[in-house]
Amino acid sequence: MIMQYHKISYVEKLDQLQDVLIYSTKLSETIGISRRTLLNWRQKPESISAKYRLDIDVLYCQHFLIPEWDTSKQSFEVILLPDDMPHNDALFLPFLRRLSYGTVEIETDMAKTDFDKIIDEHKLPKNMDRQTFLEGFNAFMTHKQLWQRIVEQGESMPITEERIKTLHADFMRGVYDNAGFYSTKIRMMGRLEDIQTTEPEDIAEEMNRWIYKTAKAATLETIAKAHAYFILIHPFGDGNGRVGRALVMAQCLNARLMPPVFNGENRAMYYATMQHAMKHGRYAPLIRLFYEAAKQA
Repeated sequence: MIMQYHKISYVEKLDQLQDVLIYSTKLSETIGISRRTLLNWRQKPESISAKYRLDIDVLYCQHFLIPEWDTSKQSFEVILLPDDMPHNDALFLPFLRRLSYGTVEIETDMAKTDFDKIIDEHKLPKNMDRQTFLEGFNAFMTHKQLWQRIVEQGESMPITEERIKTLHADFMRGVYDNAGFYSTKIRMMGRLEDIQTTEPEDIAEEMNRWIYKTAKAATLETIAKAHAYFILIHPFGDGNGRVGRALVMAQCLNARLMPPVFNGENRAMYYATMQHAMKHGRYAPLIRLFYEAAKQA
């Protein structure tokens, strides 16, 4: 199970990480806190903020789950899109909601209740800022349109540079000023540390290369590798994760595969496997995560 680490207390996770890193100074520096804060956490684990809980989870996954998952010649059962799913609102609408909220949840602090209000009320709820509304609304509508085109209308989505830019515009319209355009600045990876993104002047050429090499990916193995490659390019100033995961969905639906759902439950492992693939060129943990997340979807 992917989520076994959620069943372990944060004090126990810190103890296990301490055994690996040996010194409390090393552990606190790795997390980015003081030794005093580390001591306080052990005494009052409920005081650990959501940000640091995620940091601890990612670190735990890197040290204890990635080595376990980083084995070659793994075989997984192919998860096909269920035949009855396209015509069953009770199946695909909840799936689209989970997928849409999950991709936003990974990168923002949006609450599930706020997302539900956005989708159910179709208007800006009271006490919600416009950007939060648009992030939720754009995510759901973009995924729904992909589903309608590929599954309901039976039209495979061509993975082209124009379509990728359109996806970015769909997600980020009203949220990001340069929606639909490649970035002209150096981009940071956020939680994927020590990873260098493509230089701004090389983005167009590298994206053409990405399309040539990966646009027709039709297995979860090749789609997972394509996803890591896309995020490594990081062509946009913001919203790369959302666009990248939407491309995963499109490629899966084109191949009639069940798309994996990434959300707060598997977020730590998602970051850990992505970083492992980008830094070390080892994709086995990421591929396994894709299969596990598709199976749970």
